Amino acid sequence: MRIPLSIIVTSLLLTSSVTANERAVTDATAMFEKAVSSPTVPGISVALGDRSGIIWARGFGWADLENQVLMDTDTKMRIGSVAKPFTSAALMRLYEQGKIDLDKDVRNYVPAWPEKHAAITLRQLTSHTAGIRHYEAGEFLSNLSYQDVNASLDIFKDSPLLFKPGSEYRYSTYAWTLVSAAIEGAAGGRHFKQIMEEEVFAPIGMKDSTLDEQYTIIPNRQRPYSVRDDRLLNSPQTDHSYKWAGGGFISSTSDVVRFAMAHLDGHFLKPLTVTEMFTPATTADGKALDYGIGWHIGFDIYMDRFSEDPDVIRIMEEHPNAVMHSGGSTGGTTMMILCLDHQRAVAVVKNVDGDTSTSHILLALKTLDMFQSD
Repeated sequence: MRIPLSIIVTSLLLTSSVTANERAVTDATAMFEKAVSSPTVPGISVALGDRSGIIWARGFGWADLENQVLMDTDTKMRIGSVAKPFTSAALMRLYEQGKIDLDKDVRNYVPAWPEKHAAITLRQLTSHTAGIRHYEAGEFLSNLSYQDVNASLDIFKDSPLLFKPGSEYRYSTYAWTLVSAAIEGAAGGRHFKQIMEEEVFAPIGMKDSTLDEQYTIIPNRQRPYSVRDDRLLNSPQTDHSYKWAGGGFISSTSDVVRFAMAHLDGHFLKPLTVTEMFTPATTADGKALDYGIGWHIGFDIYMDRFSEDPDVIRIMEEHPNAVMHSGGSTGGTTMMILCLDHQRAVAVVKNVDGDTSTSHILLALKTLDMFQSD
């Protein structure tokens, strides 16, 4: 019996695909095992996905060193500033519902914002061009609990703006605290946690994502670690109620990947809305930035850092149409990349801050590259 050529070719292609995937898993596993062999890296979680779902996800090392709890795929990690894209998704859901105007004075939604300040828009806040300050001494390690989003505005609302809104770019996590207050103001009485659950987590199916509430019992939450003077230590106790929207979520890496990929499905957000989010903002004098609405646009921000590593430069150049965000928190370091050309997303999170033995950005880029041929 003669086997049709089309069946032979299909069989060979499937075999080749499986082989490529197995090779990628082997190489990626070896890379992450080497990374967690460092005495200053307790654990790492990684996930990679495409339109079909999660391609590969795994935990390496320890989620909790003292109690010998292994890092797993459902470990809830501190994702730091990846909270900003999460929050921007909720904002844009309200925008699509006609409840938010990105170009109105934020005081339309937050009456508590002082009249003494120049008018600031949500578009400026979400692109870091509003002039809101970032952390001052000791604030990053705050362990104060704030009753609600509006109460946390007291930290910075009386600080002078750093520049005329729209004229410059200056990164600010506090800008996102004001964004969250505006989201609450536009959402008809719902509090921020409820909005995130109803507008983002539930629609996407992100069951491992929530606020990193200090006193709530949350199953599978990582233990946070910090490196100080080359020693691995338990991180100091911190309360993130002052910065939920800009750096206060926990999530599994698979949830982060699901979140990123949802921007491509045409259902969670409209394609035109996503395009608006992924379009670089401009300053008042026309200077284009590498930041859109809650997302870094392109790899320019990392080119200098890896300029002496031609392989990394190659990977970035092969993914020119990518959006991303990194995150740094007490006891957590994160990288999320969404490649629009290849329609794949990757997330890498270490449960430690201050570690310099391995780069979370490098791990994410190389993971994306290893699975490129799959």
